[in-house]
Amino acid sequence: MNRRPRPTRRQPLARPPLSPALTLCLGILLVNGAVALWLLLLGRSLLPAGVPLQWWSGSTFVDHNSQHLTDYYSALHVISGAGLYFAARRVCPLWPLHKRLLMVIACSGVWEVVENTPWIIALFNDPGGPGVYRGDSIVNAFSDTAFVALGFIVAHHMPRWFIIGAGLMAEIGVAVVIHDGFVLGTARIILR
Repeated sequence: MNRRPRPTRRQPLARPPLSPALTLCLGILLVNGAVALWLLLLGRSLLPAGVPLQWWSGSTFVDHNSQHLTDYYSALHVISGAGLYFAARRVCPLWPLHKRLLMVIACSGVWEVVENTPWIIALFNDPGGPGVYRGDSIVNAFSDTAFVALGFIVAHHMPRWFIIGAGLMAEIGVAVVIHDGFVLGTARIILR
């Protein structure tokens, strides 16, 4: 009696892992896509409303502040990226650099989502001030995240003392020029 051989189960083909660069690019697209969708749902525009897009916006007293590519807050986003670099290195020391960068970009995306909620926008507008902050444009949110990534990369390549010194100088500079920053902004919110 001849027996037919049993069919063997074929093993599924193993999918090769994504390269770190591709993983990072896909992650950035996913984070920025989610941020853009959220901002669109909140009624934010891609570009500043009513004025041409500028490389630099130096005034905090116009209603299109935080809607251009760069502003004084860009320095604070670089500081955030550097701080998040050190936090990610401590929390996930075994992760490769590209995964930690992606985690930091995701944290920046979460901040952009939270920052543009009506409640946070109201907190940022000083009760005695002009109340001109209306939220970010989508381009500005992308730019903010790029500055966070820049801070991460700089912190990876520079000594810690340099990052701390540059961060203190940026914080003091922003505080002197526009009377805002991490310390002053936090104090203003807490002391309301």
